Amino acid sequence: MICRVVMIMNSGYLSLILLCITMILFASGWKEFYVRKVSHKGILVFFTAWLVFSHLGFSIHHVHIQLVYLWILCICIGILYVTQGFVHKLHLLSIGLLLGSLHFLLQQLLEMDPILIVRNSEWDTALLLAVIATVLQRNELEQIAGLSIGYLLGDMYQAGIHQANGTHQLGGAHFQDQWWLSIFAARTLTIVLQSAYNGCRFMIRSWLDRKGGWRK
Repeated sequence: MICRVVMIMNSGYLSLILLCITMILFASGWKEFYVRKVSHKGILVFFTAWLVFSHLGFSIHHVHIQLVYLWILCICIGILYVTQGFVHKLHLLSIGLLLGSLHFLLQQLLEMDPILIVRNSEWDTALLLAVIATVLQRNELEQIAGLSIGYLLGDMYQAGIHQANGTHQLGGAHFQDQWWLSIFAARTLTIVLQSAYNGCRFMIRSWLDRKGGWRK
């Protein structure tokens, strides 16, 4: 008999690991690739607030809200505020609504049919949303806002039908893990695709220039 050992990571650890990886990347000079438009001071405020708010919360009428949920909401409002043009803001909101609906749909499908799960239903959902967000939007701030709006709505949908000890949870450890995985995967995938595109364009342009030189 062959025994397979399945490693299960407790909720909340993935977000902490990805946070640490992101901090190391930013300190190594990768900030300009991931979030060029955010200042170093803004990044410091974000990381500090996340570490504090992820452990604090409050309850209102059988609804427990982690402060990190409200922190992400504030970030979304800030990005929408600086986004130019009403149509552009509306487009960003529509992307968030789409991702939120897909988040809820994918979670329900994977719960109803576990055979579709590759590794972990929450991680699978997060990675799929990251790919969809990359296709829909490649600007860093708008991509982050679209995914964040989607997760805020998706978590609200999930909380409406699921209870933990008689309490609806918003912004819990599962939410934090999924948010970080989607954001990190989407930004990394965007950077890889943009680098591949620029590399192919440079090679084609060089080949055309060389071909033109040969003809002369």
